[in-house]
Amino acid sequence: MEITPRLVLRAVKLSATTPDGEVGRTISFTKGLNVLRAGNTSGKSTTLQAIIYALGLEGMLSPRREVPLPHSMTDRVSVDGVDQVVLQSYVALEFENAEGTVVTAARWVKHPEIKNTVISIEHGAALTQGGSYAVEDFFVRLSGSAQRERGFHHFLSGFLGWNLPFVTHMDGSERPLYSECLFPFFYVEQKHGWSGVQARIPTYLGIREVGKRSFEFVLGLEVFQRILERQRITSNIAELEASWRRTLTELKTSATTLGSTLSNEPRRIVDSLADDSAIPTAFAGGAWLPLDLAIDQLRANIVRTESRTARTVEEDSSALEAELEQAEDSVRLAVISLSLLMEERNELQDQARQLDLRLEALTEDLQRHKDSALLVRLGAKHAKALTVDHTCPTCHQEVTDGMDISAHAMTVDENIAFIERQRSTFSAAREDIGRTLDALVVRERSVRDSLGRLRHKVRRMKNSLLGPGDAPSITDVSERAALQEQLDRLLDNRRNLDSPRETLRNLAESHKAQSAALKALATSALSDSDQVKLRTVEMYLRQQLKRYHFDSLKPEDVEISRDTYRPAHEGYELGFDLSASDMIRVIWSYLFAVMRVSEEQNGNHLGLLIFDEPKQQETASKSYAELLQEASEQGNRGSQIIFATSESNATLLAMLNHAKYNLIDIPDGEKILTSL
Repeated sequence: MEITPRLVLRAVKLSATTPDGEVGRTISFTKGLNVLRAGNTSGKSTTLQAIIYALGLEGMLSPRREVPLPHSMTDRVSVDGVDQVVLQSYVALEFENAEGTVVTAARWVKHPEIKNTVISIEHGAALTQGGSYAVEDFFVRLSGSAQRERGFHHFLSGFLGWNLPFVTHMDGSERPLYSECLFPFFYVEQKHGWSGVQARIPTYLGIREVGKRSFEFVLGLEVFQRILERQRITSNIAELEASWRRTLTELKTSATTLGSTLSNEPRRIVDSLADDSAIPTAFAGGAWLPLDLAIDQLRANIVRTESRTARTVEEDSSALEAELEQAEDSVRLAVISLSLLMEERNELQDQARQLDLRLEALTEDLQRHKDSALLVRLGAKHAKALTVDHTCPTCHQEVTDGMDISAHAMTVDENIAFIERQRSTFSAAREDIGRTLDALVVRERSVRDSLGRLRHKVRRMKNSLLGPGDAPSITDVSERAALQEQLDRLLDNRRNLDSPRETLRNLAESHKAQSAALKALATSALSDSDQVKLRTVEMYLRQQLKRYHFDSLKPEDVEISRDTYRPAHEGYELGFDLSASDMIRVIWSYLFAVMRVSEEQNGNHLGLLIFDEPKQQETASKSYAELLQEASEQGNRGSQIIFATSESNATLLAMLNHAKYNLIDIPDGEKILTSL
């Protein structure tokens, strides 16, 4: 089956300018198997790292911002045995996509003016054919390089035909599945790449389950879209709940500031869907009433007051004296009510402090029990018995009556469950006290306001009784003004509180819709098509393990984990139980199997594999020869495979035998960077 790779590397150039001239080399590649053979320390790894650097993908190697190239490209280079200072240097890479479009990317390694975060694209085969082409500059390794139009990785993903999805990060946000997360499927570097399967997956980028998301994208699994949708809905639900909590806090703060409180305060976002949820209440007419009812009563009082003819002081004197006495009684009652409220508040604050201490003690006790349980599970023989202290686990007082509390002691797990129930109960009680305290603060403020108005009313009535008999009653006029002022204040309160209450309900409606969508969404189980792909990966993996003489386990017992998508045995990922050489064979087999299945079943693999020194840990030559034959066969199907090796020329030719390949042979003793 002939495939068309998404990326074909055509040539790479390394160049460094010294006081005595330019040193460097241009190496050309073909489709199929390419073998770059050179001696140790000649610059093979530098050449392959230059490819990664030219594509701005060094982030897959390390979170550090330093250039992943040796000092020969950054500081000093040896030319004919003489050390030369590197004045400036760059790498260039010519590559082609599935449509046959060819571009050349150039990136400075060292330059006195141009930063290495700039990549220049020539729209043509600048290395293999020369000529003058249109040039565009892009930025890389900076925020937005994967999303913004002038970001190089945004350009690269479009050039490769990748529609990189947004995935969930550890903080709940959604960002692209960066190219650095995918290239460990295409490139294995020499230093750390052979230490394990996908050893270079960059977890520091903060993507949740980055290895799984990358595998699912490369193989084109259907479960990938379902998982992304579930993650997106889950993230939306979390954001709605956070917004709801913020809005509720703002509503409570506004209500308190305005001298109101909330009745039937919602505890969960779904509670906001109830019609009687978070009803503002106000102190009016000597009682706490729903805000709408208080407004209606005030309006009725104003109408009733305005319907009366304004009285003179003389006409109103008897009534004023009676009202003055009543008002003074009201002042005394208000003072008593305020004193009782303050006393109740102080008592509740004491209870809150006691509950806080109890919760702190329970949390500490719970952790001690969990630590003990952990030690027991780990097989510790000297885990401290938590019942020998003769301390009550509920009130934390010492038991001194001689009772043996260890005779019928609960197990550690039973204690943990018991303490967790206690903590839940006390936490609920603490929340109730907190809400009651909030309401008391509002009531106390309202009583103080009411007390101030009553005292002002007493002064008005006393002044009115001392005035001329035929003058209009100040009390009558003031009463009307006070009622109107109170009505205006409550109307303002309602306007200020209606908006956050409506927001709470809207958030709850959206939350209900998102929860329904999440419930309706199929589980993240693998589809039949996904299962076929994974079984095919397993088949190719086992075939190649046999081909490379893998013998730590029976190849037919090796599987692809449905949890991690990595090679596993009896539910455990392959790792330290393998010999070092067999781990290398697993990496060969796994990466070739993933590439082949992706190519055959419409995945997103590039059709490219780059191995730096694949013969690690003294892997048997017979196995290595089979790897070269496998690479050649994959190359014959259209893939591009690049190996860098220090194997001797004669041995390498014998291993390649009749395979189809492109050998790039650097004579022993010669460096990649040579005088031009």
